[in-house]
Amino acid sequence: MTTHSARSKKHNFTREIELDRITGLAAPKSVSVPLALLTRLLLDANETNRTWLQDFKDDVVRIDSDLYEVLLAYQSMQQA
Repeated sequence: MTTHSARSKKHNFTREIELDRITGLAAPKSVSVPLALLTRLLLDANETNRTWLQDFKDDVVRIDSDLYEVLLAYQSMQQA
């Protein structure tokens, strides 16, 4: 059973970590996600107009350079 004091300490610690991340004092978090999962979730969020998607619109995403080249070629073909 978690006591009120233990919950309060955990909450304060979590809040401090988040503040460090926001202010740039903490190392950025990253995870590896299969592209198929990511695209499925993002497409669904876009199609259903999820407002949270707008919160991340300016975030930078790291991808492999070969995927980037394919995306650029695809974009060029679409514009033609």
